Amino acid sequence: MEDVVSQEKLLEKYLKENKKAQAVKLLFDLIASHAHANHFSRADALREKLIEVDPMALHEIVKSAEIIEVAKIAAIDQVHRHVWSHLYDKLTKEETIAFYYGTKSANYETEQTIFRQGDINSNLYFINAGEVKMFYQKDQHGIFLKTLRPGDIAGDDTFFTHSTCTTSITAHSAVKLSFLEKTVLQNWRTEAPNLANKLQDYCAQREPIKALLQKKELERRVNERYALSGKAIIRIMDRRGMKSFKGDLSDISASGISLILNTSAKSAALLLGCRLNIKFTRPAAIPELKIDQDGRIVGIHSQMFNEYLINVKWNEPLDNATFERIKMMG
Repeated sequence: MEDVVSQEKLLEKYLKENKKAQAVKLLFDLIASHAHANHFSRADALREKLIEVDPMALHEIVKSAEIIEVAKIAAIDQVHRHVWSHLYDKLTKEETIAFYYGTKSANYETEQTIFRQGDINSNLYFINAGEVKMFYQKDQHGIFLKTLRPGDIAGDDTFFTHSTCTTSITAHSAVKLSFLEKTVLQNWRTEAPNLANKLQDYCAQREPIKALLQKKELERRVNERYALSGKAIIRIMDRRGMKSFKGDLSDISASGISLILNTSAKSAALLLGCRLNIKFTRPAAIPELKIDQDGRIVGIHSQMFNEYLINVKWNEPLDNATFERIKMMG
């Protein structure tokens, strides 16, 4: 390590003296040293420096990329790779590197909760070792759905969409897992543009949460929904204050409402979990029907032309008399 430190000091000297040829050779040697030591972030940074110092040093630029790639492949945990062999079989070398080094590791003890139903979760979890129990909360009771084991995935129902967790998962034993943060999808657009689609297709082959709930005769939507048209005044409440705008009504139930909003993808993603107030009237009703309810955004679904379907759960359900009037109007 001392030799590497002295080499990096020498590199600084070459760069200050504008000795390009010596700097290129030393940069190449340093890249190889860091790659062989599994110091990949440093090796990648030095390769970027190499390109900056001499963009025409094509042999060194290409060869150093090959050295880093070989070292990264060799350093992949073989137990993890065996557990996820069906996934890795679908990936190229570049995608394998982007996926493996895009994940982070986490350990959970018995009974420790990984995520809860209703929470905002932006991670995709890959079970490497141990067992995880999946539950569905209904009427204050936790209903067991299934056991997740090595090779199982959790969080895919929220990772590729903007919605709150449909279920809860808890470690049943000591658990080792890898997880991807949703922000990694942005990085993959340039370094591995097909990887996100491959991963989504892989997750889609597994039993979806909706099918699992149906098998257990559980319905996420416990209340009937009725189509609704017209405009609503929406007030989003966040730490920066209150924002008001209009949305188109879609449908309503005693426990929530859906609306169509016209906004950007970036703004839509930020709405998940926000508290809001919704007001609208039905002047045709006698007496006039007025809705003024607070709620929380629990789902966001892309439509066409920058439109998004927003699912809102009321803080307090609509009273029976009001909902009966809505049903009669429907």
